[in-house]
Amino acid sequence: MEIKLLLSDHVDEIFNFEMNRLVEKSSRFEAEMASWDSPWRKESLQHYAQLGWGFVAIQEDQICGYILGQPLLYFNQWTQSLWIEHVAFENWDQGKELIDISVKWARTKHLQKVLFNQQISAFTLISQEYKTLVSGGYLHLSTTRMQEETP
Repeated sequence: MEIKLLLSDHVDEIFNFEMNRLVEKSSRFEAEMASWDSPWRKESLQHYAQLGWGFVAIQEDQICGYILGQPLLYFNQWTQSLWIEHVAFENWDQGKELIDISVKWARTKHLQKVLFNQQISAFTLISQEYKTLVSGGYLHLSTTRMQEETP
């Protein structure tokens, strides 16, 4: 598996990846309806593809996971944080690798926290795997060696 920076070239592939996953669970019509207000709708993917904080996991020339993120400035008394809006993957090893690369990227750029949207389906897995705190409906982990404190 290879992790790459999310680019505009990946937008259609990610959209199709998600639509195929939904169609497996419901009808094509229901999948289309669900796509309209999903974090992976095309305009959202295009937004995140331009920021340089999203990643895709590619295996055998197919997308098998991705992460959508963007920096936040001056949130909850932290100067800089990385907001993870959405994570999707086929298995936890792929998801963990995507999350690890996002945390390392945030650390490299001197961001203090990585914040996860509570709507992420892997919320429980993330909180079990990483030293995190839940606060205000989101999950956060430090990218620095500072001791964690509840906000």
